[in-house]
Amino acid sequence: TVPVDPKFKPSVKNLKEDFIFSSSRIIPDKKYEWLIESISLMKNSLPLYLAGSVENNYKKELTRLANKKNVKIKFLGRLNTEQIVDYYSGAKVFAFPTPQEDFGLVPAESMACGTPVVVWGDGAGPTEQVLDKITGFHAKPYDKKDFAEKIDKVIETKLKSKNQKQILKRAEKFKYAYLKKDFIKHINSIA
Repeated sequence: TVPVDPKFKPSVKNLKEDFIFSSSRIIPDKKYEWLIESISLMKNSLPLYLAGSVENNYKKELTRLANKKNVKIKFLGRLNTEQIVDYYSGAKVFAFPTPQEDFGLVPAESMACGTPVVVWGDGAGPTEQVLDKITGFHAKPYDKKDFAEKIDKVIETKLKSKNQKQILKRAEKFKYAYLKKDFIKHINSIA
């Protein structure tokens, strides 16, 4: 497990926008089309901001789908750490559409910036990171309507402000100091 960089913490910068955020390599395996389809089913219509490198063909495909589904989408490209921290911190919710991800550092980074996360409840790495109903929600695996409902629920229940301390506390488990301490504890238990 790669630890979350200590630079990932809530930003004081106010982006003055309401948006859903996601970041990673923007490739077909990550299933961003599922995220667009989910957002199109939401009650709370918010734009989707995507950060990360994207191939032109996939970008065109996602843009076409977003237009067809009436979803506003903004490609931010690759961001430096300070910029991405601002977007993690400024988002209403971080949506992670990747199925069966081994670990996925970006959900932990989002929580380190105080933003709740919606992931698939498919038993993969992000399911272990996100505490359902506390630091975000687990959607029924690959059910886009349920994913949409979970994003709506984060917004409607004001989960971000209501559970900010718990979100930040959970993120500590993915930082270097905690991982080092936990690793040493395990080594000592078998020595």
